[in-house]
Amino acid sequence: MLKLDAILLFMFRQVKERLKKEVAAMKNQFPGFRPGLVVLQVSLDLSLIILARIINLDSILKADPTDFLKVLRRIVAVNENPAVHGLIVQLPLDSINPINTEKVTNAVAPEKDVDGLTSINAGKLSRGDLGDCFIPCTPNGCMDDAEISCSCQSKPIGELAREVDLFSEEVEPYGRSRAKIRLDALKRMEKQPDGKYVVVTGITSTPLGEGKHTTALGLAQALGAHLNINTFACVQEPSPGSFFGARGIAVGGGYSQIIPLEEFAFGMISHVYILQALFDLLVPLRKGQRSVSPAQLNRLKKLGIEKSDPLTGTEIRCFVQLDIDPDIATDSGSLENEIMAILSLSSSEEEMQQRLAKIVVATNKSGDPVTTEDLNVSGPLAMLLKDALKPVLMQTVEGTPVFLHTSPLADIAQGSPSVLADKLALKMVGSKGFVVTVSGHGADIGLEKFFNIKCRYSGLRPDVVVIVATVRTLKMHGGAPPVQAGLPLPKEYSHEVQLERGCCHLKRQVENAQAFGLPVIVAVNKFSCDTDTELELVCGQARQAGAFDAVQCTNWSEGGAGALALAEAVQRAAKLPGQFRFLYDTQIPAADKLRTVAQKMYGAKDIALSPKSIEKLVLYTKQGFENLPVCIAKTHLSLSNDPMLKGVPTNFMLPITDIKANVGAGFLCCLTESVSFILLYL
Repeated sequence: MLKLDAILLFMFRQVKERLKKEVAAMKNQFPGFRPGLVVLQVSLDLSLIILARIINLDSILKADPTDFLKVLRRIVAVNENPAVHGLIVQLPLDSINPINTEKVTNAVAPEKDVDGLTSINAGKLSRGDLGDCFIPCTPNGCMDDAEISCSCQSKPIGELAREVDLFSEEVEPYGRSRAKIRLDALKRMEKQPDGKYVVVTGITSTPLGEGKHTTALGLAQALGAHLNINTFACVQEPSPGSFFGARGIAVGGGYSQIIPLEEFAFGMISHVYILQALFDLLVPLRKGQRSVSPAQLNRLKKLGIEKSDPLTGTEIRCFVQLDIDPDIATDSGSLENEIMAILSLSSSEEEMQQRLAKIVVATNKSGDPVTTEDLNVSGPLAMLLKDALKPVLMQTVEGTPVFLHTSPLADIAQGSPSVLADKLALKMVGSKGFVVTVSGHGADIGLEKFFNIKCRYSGLRPDVVVIVATVRTLKMHGGAPPVQAGLPLPKEYSHEVQLERGCCHLKRQVENAQAFGLPVIVAVNKFSCDTDTELELVCGQARQAGAFDAVQCTNWSEGGAGALALAEAVQRAAKLPGQFRFLYDTQIPAADKLRTVAQKMYGAKDIALSPKSIEKLVLYTKQGFENLPVCIAKTHLSLSNDPMLKGVPTNFMLPITDIKANVGAGFLCCLTESVSFILLYL
C-alpha cells in the first residue's frame, strides 16, 4: 500500500509541474492572465478544506442543500464572472433533502464545466468532438480488469474447496488459486438433488460484446455473496488470444470477474493445448511436413513411387489405407472442434471414450464411415483427454466459486461450458441453490444450441433464461453505424430514435428464448453514457415483448450489489413450473430440422441447400447419421447470414453450403456462406 501511495504522489507531482509550465507559458502569451477555479460546496465536508490548501484553491463557495434556488443562483453568479474559468459543484453523497442533480449539473456553463458532466459536454464527448469539450477525468481514475484483479486477495483454493464441501482427495491444486476437481466428487453426490439452473445469453451484439459473462458472474455474486444462497457459476475457458481482443476474455470484467486474472487468461492448465497433441496423434506433423515412416517409404517404393511429399492425387489414391476416398476426409479445424465438443458434452470417462471412438475421419470408396476406432487410436485419444475431463475450480472477486471448463466454439459447436461442470455444480449447491451458466453469442445461436444439443445429451433442464442487452447495441440494430474499439461512438448513438427502432430486435430474441417454454428475464447492462429514459424504455419494451421481468444491472462497477435486482427476479422466476420443450424432434429429416431453426430462430423465409450439402445429406442418411441434431454455423453479428443486416431481417434465404458429420460430438455441423472452418482456439 505504501508503494502504491508513493507512486500516486510521484504522478501527482509530475502532473502539477506540467500544469505549472503550461500556465506560465499562457501568462507569457497573455500578460495578466490568472486561472480561476471555484468549488461550490453543497454539503459540509472538511476534507474539501484540506484539499483547497493542497491545490492553492482561492475560492470555496458554500450553499445550503435545503435551498435549491440559492444553489442555482450561486452557479449563475459564477457563470457570469469572467475571472472564473472553471467550476466544480460538490453535491452531498447522501442527504435527507431531495436534490435535482440533473438540473444542478446542467446549470453550470459548459465552457466552465471542468467535470465534463453537463449534457452539452457529454453529447460532444459521445460524438467525438474531443477538441471542443471538457473530458471527465473520472474514467482515468477507474481501474481496468487487470488492476482490479491484482488488488483483490483470493482465498486459498483449499479453503474454497472446503467451503463447497469437497473432500481433499477430490481436489488437485494447481498453485494457490486453482484446482482440478476429480470426477469422484460427482459420483459421491449423484443422489443429491439438483439446484436451480439459470442460463445467460444475449442479443445479437456489436463486435465489442455486451457483457454476458460479466452479467452472469455478477448474478452469481448477488445470489451467493449478497443473498447468502449456495451459488456456482460455470463459464468456458478463455483462449490466450482472446485476452488481447476487443471483446474481452469472456470471463467477466470490472468487479464481476474471475481472479487471479493472469492465472487463467493465458491457459496455464487450459485444455485447449491438449488438442494439439491429439491432432498430432491423428495427423502427425513435423516442421510443417507430414512424417513418413520407413515402412511407408517401402510401401511407396513397391507402388513405384520414389518420393514422399508432395504426392499427386493419383499417388495418394494408390497409397491410402482402408480404401479411403481422399475427397471426403475431415479437415484439421473440424477435427479439433469436434474433440473439444466431445470433451464438453461427455458426462464420464466412459462416455468420452465412446464418443471419441465414433469420430469419423473419412469415408471409404464404398461410402462407409472410417472412424478413429478403425484407426485404433480412440484409446490413446481417451488417455490424453483423461485429465482434461476434470473441471477447474476458481473464484470471483467476491469469493463466489466458479467452474471453468472447455471452450467449444459457438458457431461450429455448442459454445457453452461443459456438461460435467454444470452437473457437478448443480449437485454441490443443493436443492435451494443456483447454478449460473452461459451460452455463446446471441439467443438465436448459442441458446438454441445450448438447448437442442447440450440439454438433449445432458438431460439437464434450465429453470430460467437471462438475456443480456445494452442500449448501445439496440441503437445499432435501430440504424446507428457500426462501432469500433478505441473510437468514440458516432453521433447517431446520442439519439433515442435509433433505440426505439432497435427494440424490435430485443423483442425477437425474447421470442426466441420463449420458444423453449421457460421464463425469460432481460438484464440491461448499464453503461455510464446511458440515460434513465433510455434504460426505462428498454425495460418497458422487454416486458411488452413477454419477458417475465426486465432490470438494470451495474455489476461491472458495483459487483454483486449491482445485480441484486436481477438476482431477485431470477429467484421469483425459478419458482414457476417448468414447461421446457425442444425446438424440433431429431427423428424428422435433417433438412426439416435446418428449416425449423432457420425460420423459428433467424426469421428466414427458407433454406437453400447447395448441391454439395445435398450430396452430404444423402451420404449421411445412408450412413445412419440423419437423426443427429443440427448445428448451424453462421455469423453472430446478425440474425441472418449477412453480418451487415441488423435489426430483424425478413424474407431472406439461408444458404447451406456444406455439412460435416461430427458423429462423436453428436451433431451435423451445417455451414452457411458466411462461415468456414478456421481453427480459432490458439
